[in-house]
Amino acid sequence: MNSKQYEIIIIGGGSAGLGALGMAQELGWNPLMIDSEEKNIGGDCLNFGCVPSKALIHLAKQFHGARKAEQFGLKVEGKADMQQILDYVHSKQAVIRHHESADYIRSQGVDLKIGVASFYDEETVQVGDEFFTAPHIIIATGSRPRHIPFKGIDQVKVFTNENLFYEMTALPERMLVVGGGPIGCEMAQTFQRFGSEVTVIDMADRVLSKEKEEYSHILADQLRKEGVTIINNAKLMEFNSANTAIIDVKDQGEQELTFDVVLMAIGRVLNLEKLQLEKANIKTGERGKLILDDCLRTSNKRVFASGDAAGMYQFSHGAELHTKLLKHNFKNNFTKSHNADHLSWVTFTQPEIATFGLTEDYLKKNNIEHWRQDQDFSKDDRAIVDEYTYGKITLYLTPKTFWNKKRKIIGGTIIAPNAGELMQELTLAMEAELPIDAIYDKLYAYPVATRINQQTIMGVIKYDEAN
Repeated sequence: MNSKQYEIIIIGGGSAGLGALGMAQELGWNPLMIDSEEKNIGGDCLNFGCVPSKALIHLAKQFHGARKAEQFGLKVEGKADMQQILDYVHSKQAVIRHHESADYIRSQGVDLKIGVASFYDEETVQVGDEFFTAPHIIIATGSRPRHIPFKGIDQVKVFTNENLFYEMTALPERMLVVGGGPIGCEMAQTFQRFGSEVTVIDMADRVLSKEKEEYSHILADQLRKEGVTIINNAKLMEFNSANTAIIDVKDQGEQELTFDVVLMAIGRVLNLEKLQLEKANIKTGERGKLILDDCLRTSNKRVFASGDAAGMYQFSHGAELHTKLLKHNFKNNFTKSHNADHLSWVTFTQPEIATFGLTEDYLKKNNIEHWRQDQDFSKDDRAIVDEYTYGKITLYLTPKTFWNKKRKIIGGTIIAPNAGELMQELTLAMEAELPIDAIYDKLYAYPVATRINQQTIMGVIKYDEAN
């Protein structure tokens, strides 16, 4: 067997793979990148996820705003032209793809191999009849939509995030969304705003069940006000025709729903099965996930995982966190462990739900002493004029002690339009371990939306001063 030698092999050209490639270039290494298809460079985020979905959400906001303006005299009629919408989405992807494409990677002098990668041995990767060896190998193969072969599904027009942004060329009259997670909620609201009649069914007792219960209920109320039908505690049983589904609703029994298309948003599956991990002595554990140490190393210490493939969380910026950790450890002989205490995530509905740092469940489970501060938006001037007084913010802070009287932010959740932007100064304060006085003393332009952060902190400081 003849193999070509590299300093690092990166399997996967998505967010994690591209981050690893940038890291390798910074370290001065000679890298090889492998991806199964040239068109998939950029990964799920560019091709099937973050970028096209946010472009779609952007247009849906314009539809919603136009309809709301009818009460002030604007006349609006018609529904979305999906072909024009997809043309817009693809045009924005093309701008970003300029620096996330096979041509761009090759223009940087990087070897890019297109084909299905699998391990030949502990340090060798095979693509077709070619072999490549490196002392460092990163698995960055991402994930794909989970598929369940429901009875009758073959006769149904089914979309997932992998074909939604390319094949839905006509707006459906009725859309059934299976799954009440972030993708399900974002797309349900989007297509309701475009003019479809959308029904969401979810097995949990509330949408976004991983978020704080009060916050998920606030979002559900807003979605229902826009016309989205949400059925919780509902299990999809089967499809009995091309346009009807049977669901089983807790305490209500079976019901029949009609639709034109179905969007499946029922989770993700890791792309690991083609790698032949056993040949590289790479062990897996629960549900086939890679067994990793705190430095993202597999049981084969030459091989690492990054991004979705690591099986921890499925965010593009999660891959960024992994890249930073790997770069530090390659430069410093593995002296840093994985830590996601400062991780944040956003569901881009309107309102958005943004969560960062340590969650209340984590704090309670680990018996971490903390202070919780809640603040509603009912008296916030910007929220009043912009119509989001339903908003809410919850912050978790360090306790005030005799030895340390200055509290610091360790986590929180916000629900409001642009919550992902509102949380940024809070996450900066958290990561920099700034005392909350820094926000309390800050002068904000009036009436910027982030003044709510200061109002929340003022509540903490007034309590501390009184006690």
